[in-house]
Amino acid sequence: MSTEKRRDNKDRILRTGESQRKDGRYAYKYVYSFGKAQFVYSWKLVPTDKPPKGKRDDISLRDKEKAIQNDLDDSIDTIGKKMTVCQLYAKKNVLRKNIRLNTKKGRHYLMKILNKE
Repeated sequence: MSTEKRRDNKDRILRTGESQRKDGRYAYKYVYSFGKAQFVYSWKLVPTDKPPKGKRDDISLRDKEKAIQNDLDDSIDTIGKKMTVCQLYAKKNVLRKNIRLNTKKGRHYLMKILNKE
């Protein structure tokens, strides 16, 4: 195994999952609860960095990593902010399988309504 560490263009050591793109932006790759790879981007690696001229000031990549890791440790869905009501309702229904026929029909009816909207 190589002892050489991955570094950015400012010669700082990058942690696991971190990388730097050709345009200078930093990326962090992680796997969320559904087993799919997700990326988070930032122009700053640490909070003291300044973003390039003409780019928006944003939270640093390491701060975003901490927030994501805290959510994953607490079993919180990190992409829940982007989830639709229909997806949330379907996820809830999968958890409760042992239900009566009328309840199943009612849930199916509500799901059809949510899909239309």
